[in-house]
Amino acid sequence: MSSILLVIALTTCIFLVLILVEFFLGFKKIKNLSMQSILPASQLPSVSVILSVLNEENNIENVLTSLVNLDYPNLEVIAVNDRSTDKTPEILESLQKKYSRLRVLHIKELPQGWFGKNHALYFAAQEAKGDWLLFTDADVTMKSDTLYRTMSYALEHKVDHLTVHEQHYREQFWLKILLLGNYVSYSMVMKPWRIRYSWSKKSLGRGAFNLINKESYQKCGGHKTIAMECLDDLKLGELLKKNGCHQDIANGHDFVEFKWYNSLRDMINGLEKNGFAYYNYQVIPTLRDICFALIFFIWPVISAISMSGWVEWLNIINVGLTLVINAYVAKQFRLQKRYAIFYPIAIIILLYTVFNSMLRTYRNNGVIWRGTYYSLEVLKNK
Repeated sequence: MSSILLVIALTTCIFLVLILVEFFLGFKKIKNLSMQSILPASQLPSVSVILSVLNEENNIENVLTSLVNLDYPNLEVIAVNDRSTDKTPEILESLQKKYSRLRVLHIKELPQGWFGKNHALYFAAQEAKGDWLLFTDADVTMKSDTLYRTMSYALEHKVDHLTVHEQHYREQFWLKILLLGNYVSYSMVMKPWRIRYSWSKKSLGRGAFNLINKESYQKCGGHKTIAMECLDDLKLGELLKKNGCHQDIANGHDFVEFKWYNSLRDMINGLEKNGFAYYNYQVIPTLRDICFALIFFIWPVISAISMSGWVEWLNIINVGLTLVINAYVAKQFRLQKRYAIFYPIAIIILLYTVFNSMLRTYRNNGVIWRGTYYSLEVLKNK
């Protein structure tokens, strides 16, 4: 038994060292938009900013004001009211009269075979006049020169699809801990610095900011091809990469901001539809990754306390390496490095979130998104 534990500890140590090296080299490859030079306005294409809006009466005015005031020469903003039941439609109509750049579209019924957000974004894309499309969310604000910099980056690097790391508003202590766990797992799984390479199968899309050449979007079928994908942003990025589009990501912490959930409870509830969806609603891959996380991140903590000899010392090193990894990732995403010491709690909460998503999906035999129920059978056979 001790031999097996020693092998596990040594394997974990090697794995963590490789992860730390790749993180250190990888994040350095992601360019900060604040360093991006801006091309002359005459060289920049037209852009249509598209967002789907559902019951956002409390913050939609601030969001749209931010978007219509982007300092960009040829811009339109399309806000799609996706079956809102609050005062959102009235607010949108009022803002449309105020801002000439804003177009408002209304959807009253959801066609069969669609997730609501996917349908709304696709519907707007068909109406868009811009040569490029920027898909964003209804809780995202941007600095005035964001499009100038991102469009300049895309043209300079000959990118068909550009996404960015956005800045999250974070207030609650427990939410910060869970976000750090999310940042670490995201970095390990997605490896965003790899998406620019054609040899890599890694792809990415982020709901807060997906800037896409319209011709590339239409060529791959757009959101219609992923009509029943819950993770619309990730699946759109995957679709574009598979169709030969050149992807890249930039550090946009100084330019794109949004508040991702108000509390830990909100985040856990909000991810109910996403956690299991990432695994295409398959139980074995879900449980596999849960076990993997327990072995590589939680077991070393237990072993460092309860074991002796080489197993103990190797796991002490493993705990130290994991602390360094978490602190480094926290720095990259502008979270205080001191939260790294809570990584075991972050991992446990994150695993609970995924497990909870799986249990609730099976318990309900499906998911509810934007007021519409989708059976598990339909989701698996999408």
